Amino acid sequence: MTQKKLKRYIVCLASSIFLLFALQSKACGFYETEADYRAMMFRVSLPWLKCMEPFNYTMSSFYYLPVDNPLVSDLNGNDRYRNCLEWQVACNKKPSIDDIYVIQYDTDPASFILSYAENMLTSVFKNNSFIKYLVEEKNKDLLHYMLFAKKAELYEAGRNTHFEDWTYTDRYTYQDDGNEKGSAKTKLLENANSMLKTKLSRFLKERYAFQACRLYYQFNQYPAVIYTYDKYFEKIDKNSLMSVWAGLFKAMATPSDSIEYHRLLIHVFNNCDEKKFRCVQLFRDNFDEKELNAGELSTALVLMALKNPGRSLEQIKKAFELDKNNKYIPFLVLREVNKLEDWIITPLFYGKYSITNSDPFRCAYYSEWLEEYKKNHPEEYKSDEEESRLQQENLITDMKYISQLKAVLSNMFSRSSGEIKDFYAISLAHLSLLEENTSDAQKYMSMISDKANPSILLQKKVGSIWLAIKTQNIESDKFKDYFVKNISDLERISMPNFDNNKMLFTISLSLANEYLKRDNRVYGNLFRLKADWYNNKESDWYSSYSRNGDSYYTTLYFDINATISDMDILIRLLEKPNKTPFEELLCDQSLSSANAYKELKGTIAFRNNDLKLAYTTFTSMPQDYWQRESFSFNSYLNENPFVPKGLKADKYRSFDYKFNKTDFIKELIELEEKASQKDEKSSDYYNRLGDAYFNTTYWGNSWMMTRYSWSSNDRDYSKIDCLPEWMRNYMTAGTARRYYEKALEKAANEEQKAYATVMLRYIHYLNFSFRSQDYDKRLAEKYRDNLANYEYTKAYQIYRSNCIAPFITN
Repeated sequence: MTQKKLKRYIVCLASSIFLLFALQSKACGFYETEADYRAMMFRVSLPWLKCMEPFNYTMSSFYYLPVDNPLVSDLNGNDRYRNCLEWQVACNKKPSIDDIYVIQYDTDPASFILSYAENMLTSVFKNNSFIKYLVEEKNKDLLHYMLFAKKAELYEAGRNTHFEDWTYTDRYTYQDDGNEKGSAKTKLLENANSMLKTKLSRFLKERYAFQACRLYYQFNQYPAVIYTYDKYFEKIDKNSLMSVWAGLFKAMATPSDSIEYHRLLIHVFNNCDEKKFRCVQLFRDNFDEKELNAGELSTALVLMALKNPGRSLEQIKKAFELDKNNKYIPFLVLREVNKLEDWIITPLFYGKYSITNSDPFRCAYYSEWLEEYKKNHPEEYKSDEEESRLQQENLITDMKYISQLKAVLSNMFSRSSGEIKDFYAISLAHLSLLEENTSDAQKYMSMISDKANPSILLQKKVGSIWLAIKTQNIESDKFKDYFVKNISDLERISMPNFDNNKMLFTISLSLANEYLKRDNRVYGNLFRLKADWYNNKESDWYSSYSRNGDSYYTTLYFDINATISDMDILIRLLEKPNKTPFEELLCDQSLSSANAYKELKGTIAFRNNDLKLAYTTFTSMPQDYWQRESFSFNSYLNENPFVPKGLKADKYRSFDYKFNKTDFIKELIELEEKASQKDEKSSDYYNRLGDAYFNTTYWGNSWMMTRYSWSSNDRDYSKIDCLPEWMRNYMTAGTARRYYEKALEKAANEEQKAYATVMLRYIHYLNFSFRSQDYDKRLAEKYRDNLANYEYTKAYQIYRSNCIAPFITN
């Protein structure tokens, strides 16, 4: 049983829901699957396993991969080369493989057919040795088949060529009174059968027979598929690609509960790459094992394991015992190691120290509908304690599974040699690291030959880095020097079919979590950002954020967990002229300028009500910073913060205010000093402070003074007792409420009392709509009743005629 996946979301600024950045929001135009952020460190790539790439372990089902997906289509290369090689042999090895490939796979069928019809093949395909050979009179049978194949290609699903766009005569479009496509295919099938009755070479007979099998299958004439296959092929021949391709059609025409069906799929899977994907999709487990020989059954177990997202150890063990030379078993081991990585490491990276669990709002989420659903479906929901217990049980079970897998691999290791032995050694080393058995990890890594496959040696380097993270003092200069040297080596490595960025991503997350465990939030957060950089640096959306200057993406983790002291350390690091190699590595990513982190520091100080620190921090920044596009300040921090949102109807609101956080904080400090003088204007100053602080809350027009995101869904997070104090104030206007209460207490005239009463009624009404607490309802009603005493005041009349009137009178 795998541990529960923890997705992470970062909000993005949109029309009704204000968001600053999105990793998984389709509404924002970009989203990622769980697989994009799955921990993955074990990626050995043995040469003969390239054909298995579509079956790499992922939580996303490969059954939904389109045929033109790169993982699938790239594997056609081997079969295409084999096809071209067979053509070259048929042409007495005169044409080059490259020229054959150009005509076979890079030439549009309509273009080829038109060139043939206009007798222009040699002029259109100049200097192509394959065309030169085909147009010779003695080779007309080969040319006629190529023409036939190109015509057949036109009518296959997924083609980009549209036959209805042809500009030449109807005799090449096979149009008649019936369905054009069906009629054309019928004529092609008739042509294929006609050619099979003539005297042709075995090479051409097999190709026409393959075309006939395919067409019969498409017409649902399954007995004809089987008859044609048996007549011209008899059985799958590894030296005849057409016998393998046609074998798939025979399998699909055979009852799926028969042993012949399964045997055909096994042999097609074994003998070509292009059809592997389809064979796994079609394979069933309803067969009699006794009807298969040892080699066939071993492969059958491989196909079943490839369909299994859970534990496949028994299938691996049995497949090896049946045929220890089964070339696919190492890939199954690779998948099994990747599963364990996912089950054990991914929850760690996105667990306690993850952005999901660190979200300050998460504990406050409340949904009346969800609560009702939980009551009615208790079996579907667990308490946090129950979920934690189950995850711990899963972890214990997964660790036991590692021991079982290691025991099987140790046996396989002892019975293997050469490259396979090295593969099992690095697999055992990696599993040992997963269970934090460092002595075993070192033992197995020492058994790997210095002349091992390059990807195994690379995996050994990755294992050594991870071992150092687990065993060395990560705060020491010794570790930092070691890490820089080895991670730099890993960055420079370029190897076909080997994604070192995914490894660098996982290693960086591993180190980030180790630093976070030690409360080193600066290094921890920087390595988390570094991990994201490795994972996304080649994507267009990430590049666009990097090009657009300061962004919330680069301050997100610090916004969640950093202290003022952390921000000071970070800013000093960014501004340090002579950084150490380790510091250079940390900062070599798409970070914002130091000003972005000063902005966050000042905001944290404001949240903590440390106005003097907030003022000195904002003063150290360019004073036009909040008019720039950074963080979208100029779009969402553009109203007068001393005019409460709601005082004016929306159509009268002005959005051209030049907001300056330095000036705003300075005025707050001055208002505090004036209010403390205890004269008749004290109440006015307290009311103005209340207005300012009200606007910096969720309900105000300057919420971006306090937070970097706003969403209508924030109202669902109403269990605020678990929130930090600044966020409770943000959601309930707590600070503003206290200033209005002071204004009411210090009021020297009716206008001052009326204004404070109106705002207190408004705040408690909003809080009641947000949390439905009797406390807020009582006070909202109290202040509403008190307003009857101030109906003649200017304050009451202003509010009575504006947008918050329903809130103050209902």
